[in-house]
Amino acid sequence: MKAVTTLSKRLARGDVVFMDGGVSTEIQRQGVAMDSRVWSGIAHMEHPDIVRKVHESYIRAGAEVITANTFATARHLLEAKGLGEQFEEINRRAVEIAREARDNAAEGAVWIAGSIASTLVFERGQGSTRGEAVLQNYRDQAAIYAEAGADLIVLEMMIDIEGSIPCAEAAVASGLPVWVGFSASLRDGAVIGYREGDPEGVPVVDFAEIVDAILAIGGDAAGVMHSLIDSTAPALEVLAERFEGPRFVYAETGQWRSPEWVFEQVVSPEDYATVVEGWVKEQGVQIIGGCCGTGPEHIRALKERFAGV
Repeated sequence: MKAVTTLSKRLARGDVVFMDGGVSTEIQRQGVAMDSRVWSGIAHMEHPDIVRKVHESYIRAGAEVITANTFATARHLLEAKGLGEQFEEINRRAVEIAREARDNAAEGAVWIAGSIASTLVFERGQGSTRGEAVLQNYRDQAAIYAEAGADLIVLEMMIDIEGSIPCAEAAVASGLPVWVGFSASLRDGAVIGYREGDPEGVPVVDFAEIVDAILAIGGDAAGVMHSLIDSTAPALEVLAERFEGPRFVYAETGQWRSPEWVFEQVVSPEDYATVVEGWVKEQGVQIIGGCCGTGPEHIRALKERFAGV
């Protein structure tokens, strides 16, 4: 817990903290095919050396918080792939590989986040996973992270209320610090929960309502992630009105065509650093990184831009 306390103290004194960039998309960029059911969720079981290399690359680029490859490792996702019985092994191993990468590459303090996501981004036409049955799945997932040595939990893609509540409740109950990552879109100038291609079955929810409902459960930091750059700035403004704690941001670039990420029109590392600099200076963001489509070069550019801050 000492390492977590140190991270909390850094945030309390106003330091800029660097997260990693896209994990799943960087695994794909290293030659691993994404799965239509679990995306990169079993990549660390089939290609542990590549996943470890991805984590190490981010650490060497300057990331101080790296995310285990657990975005798509909830039990209900793995069951759809016929891997439900390996749920604990897959989640535990993801954290272990991140720890191995830290041992190999870190010269300073590096913290490991376990990720819990509410949404099935891999199957079009579906939104977040809902219902009472998934709450225990998330609780088990969070407990594995704590036992395996994760330092915190990042909630990814909180896009609605009903699907995000079980994630938040499970993460807070784990006892680990929780960073809540909201995803947003724009519609007619209004900030709403994330929607890609206006998929059927995904409710339109006011972004402010999502933030209020989930942060009422808890959260040590909150931010905007897995959102396009144009959607991120107005979402940050809404978040700042409702949350006074440390805020983070990691935007996406490129686009997803099931089941792969398409690296088209990806913002350059230098341009991304310029945009993020504006969010830090104008909106008080403290924790910065990148989501899908960004890579170690984007994190290196951020590190260089904010050296000594």
